[in-house]
Amino acid sequence: MNLHRRTLIAALAAAGLSPALAPAAAHAQWPFGLGRRRPPAPVEGRGPYMGAFRQQFGDWQFDQIRDAVSTRLQPVIRDGLETRFYAAARALTDASEVSAALAEPGGAVWTHDWRADPAAPPATPEWDGLAEAYLGTALMQMVQAGQVSLDDPLDRWAPQEPQARWITVEDLLAHTSGLPGAAPGADGAPAPTAFPPGSAWGRNPRNTALLIQVLETVDEAPIDQILAARIAERRDLGQTRFASEPGGLAVAAPALEVVRFGRDLLGDRLHGAAETRRRFYRLYGQPEVAGAYSGLAVQVADLAADEAQAADTWLGAWGPDDRSVLAYSMTTRATVAVAVRGQGSAASVARALLNAVTPA
Repeated sequence: MNLHRRTLIAALAAAGLSPALAPAAAHAQWPFGLGRRRPPAPVEGRGPYMGAFRQQFGDWQFDQIRDAVSTRLQPVIRDGLETRFYAAARALTDASEVSAALAEPGGAVWTHDWRADPAAPPATPEWDGLAEAYLGTALMQMVQAGQVSLDDPLDRWAPQEPQARWITVEDLLAHTSGLPGAAPGADGAPAPTAFPPGSAWGRNPRNTALLIQVLETVDEAPIDQILAARIAERRDLGQTRFASEPGGLAVAAPALEVVRFGRDLLGDRLHGAAETRRRFYRLYGQPEVAGAYSGLAVQVADLAADEAQAADTWLGAWGPDDRSVLAYSMTTRATVAVAVRGQGSAASVARALLNAVTPA
């Protein structure tokens, strides 16, 4: 027994506490900020993760983010932002409409829409690339309430899926399930898994469909009602709409409400701080995009991995088609949301807007 442990036990004894009854040290319960990641113990039916991890964020970084997104929002007019926005939107030659909002760390918030045809009626932007972020938020609320555990096996809800005994709810959120993209056929025979659960990362719409099934079973309600009650009504996002689609979810909302959702998520106003940080704990490298990492229905992008981009790190959510993006910038501490109708890069518009913000 080392000197530090002897000293600790003596202090507990003096306080009348048994070491077995004493509260555990914070770092023993929560691994953030320690600079190390212990690999999970081997489990039958699962494989060790063979891909790349991103370095963890520290507690102090999450505290800094929470402070930046906790200021009260005040609408402002920013001619410089408008000029940059129009230039970036017009550069998307195949886009018919672009919607954007930007919230600065001091609380100033700007929003605008651009349409290729000014006479066209405005439409509520669609954010299908962000659907998982909303689904993951509802699930983490259930985890916080003790209704679900991230370690729960999939066979609790979908025993017919291959390897359901070894796939966890966390695998569905993290896209590490290895499930085939299609559901079992009419004969009930499932397609083979792509990889052993937990051993690799691979985006798969089947994970999202099964996640919706879990949420609907736990809350005993359709997914659109679940998200409306748990997110939109809870945070007064009165124009945010959810609609169930075959195997997925559609999200429609003004850009300003999407920015508010992102700030609420990172500000621990939708679930507890432990759940927020857990979503960014294991960040799996996305093989097809340099500097891109996936957590629990959230993503991180290290822009410096692309030599053409200025150094910055984004936390948020975006889709593989790059037509919607919600990002918090670690450099400027601003939050931006951009949706593109048609074809075009929402990230390029987001970068143009963030470049107008003075780094914090």
